[in-house]
Amino acid sequence: MSRVRTPPPTKDTYSTHDVARICCVTPTTVIRWIEDGLIPAFKTVGGHRRVRREDLERVCGERGIPFSAPTGNEVGRLLVVDDEPVVLELVRDVVKALSQKFEVEVAKDAFDAGRLVATFRPQLIILDLMMPGVDGFEVCTRLKADPATRNSEVIAITGYYTEANMDRILAAGAVACLRKPLDVGEVRRRVIEAFKLDEAEGGAPTAAVPPTSAATTKVLLVTQNADFRARVRDELAHAPNTVEVLTAQSAADALVVAAAAPPQHVIVSLTMPEVVATRVIEQLADGEQKPQIIAVHDAPDERVRAEARAAGARMCLPTQMVAGSVRELLGV
Repeated sequence: MSRVRTPPPTKDTYSTHDVARICCVTPTTVIRWIEDGLIPAFKTVGGHRRVRREDLERVCGERGIPFSAPTGNEVGRLLVVDDEPVVLELVRDVVKALSQKFEVEVAKDAFDAGRLVATFRPQLIILDLMMPGVDGFEVCTRLKADPATRNSEVIAITGYYTEANMDRILAAGAVACLRKPLDVGEVRRRVIEAFKLDEAEGGAPTAAVPPTSAATTKVLLVTQNADFRARVRDELAHAPNTVEVLTAQSAADALVVAAAAPPQHVIVSLTMPEVVATRVIEQLADGEQKPQIIAVHDAPDERVRAEARAAGARMCLPTQMVAGSVRELLGV
């Protein structure tokens, strides 16, 4: 006998994250609506904003937004409009490292973009300005002209960054314009801000950073690239809290160092052949501190990324994207 799925119970009030999922916008937009008086809301004793069901249904009716109560299992929805696999993987890796779950879809042309905007109903759209057959400026203008999508947040990205292009896309309705190659820390920060992940409201906690029992955070850097090692050391030297950088230039040394001084974070280069052969990532992941591991590779493809994540790495990123973003990636 097939089991009948019980519909979720009706709620009397909704958090800003609930409202965001229903209205296909980010929590930041919902808070702006509340502050502007567009949606009536009240605050709980704990200071969290809540919207009554009858008020939300009325506002949705006035704005032509289909009212579909979230089940509590729904996640943030991001659409990446770009034809470069490295951009899609970078966004997926960034959001995977956050404690709130996200769905990420990709559109590689104008047709896919239009279809997914209608069916996927993304809350945040990361839009390349210049793709074959896609005019990002025109796409953004149309999104903002359509009542069904005008409140979806758009972040533009481009490899042809100029002040004129930035001014033009911001005038079209984007909230920001980021340069390519993308800065991992900047993408992470933008997602956190858009979805208000620094607020424990609506069950959306902050980005996951492992707790440490000691005042000093230990970072193990496993690489033979002296320049990369120096850049990471220099960046972590400017962290507001004390960070001790441990180094190893072989898989065997990495295990010895990790056993002697268990790190909270590991950055390991996959360009060292023995890293894969000795399954060192799996061994480090099972260490005393259960460290967060970031794998780096000069040119990671789908296979390399998948193998790194399967081994226990939190993400696998191009080496050039990590240098300069280490503090943001590690949360130190």
